[in-house]
Amino acid sequence: MIYPTQHPRDFVLDDGGRVRIRPLHATDRPIYEAAVYSLSPRSRYFRFFAPIEKMSDRLLDQMTQVDGRGHVAWLALTPDEGTGVGVVRYVRAADDDQSAEVAIAVADDWQGRGLGSELIRQTVDHARLAGLDLLTATTLRENSAGAGLLRAGGFGVKPGGGFYRELELQLKAARSRSPR
Repeated sequence: MIYPTQHPRDFVLDDGGRVRIRPLHATDRPIYEAAVYSLSPRSRYFRFFAPIEKMSDRLLDQMTQVDGRGHVAWLALTPDEGTGVGVVRYVRAADDDQSAEVAIAVADDWQGRGLGSELIRQTVDHARLAGLDLLTATTLRENSAGAGLLRAGGFGVKPGGGFYRELELQLKAARSRSPR
């Protein structure tokens, strides 16, 4: 498996800016925590489905202790690697080893620049290589930008949902792409 030994890579944003994308590690906890707190209250609410003011140690551990198989995550950083500007992850379902749920957050000032699309693309490509059959995602119904990002990445919206919007992407038929 490519993760977690994959080397950092630079990515050029739509506006010419640059970020470094690399696997998230437990040692990134302070960077991850600062990145979450730098999100606007609305963006934190969209990511966690709750108004997060202070992250518990347990939640920080859960978000930063990845194993590279059941929980895979990438961190987007400023080129000096001092500031986290985006995180994407997938976590395999406990009851189905062939499916996983995707979650993404991009810093407010970095949204709309192509970073979210690249993080989703990288995650989908990795999930295919890992042999997953299905990716799912959940957004709040009011988070149309998040749902739009996932739809642009190939996810389809499942009918129904009420307060939430459920999306999914079947991977089994399309495993031929390889990551950059």
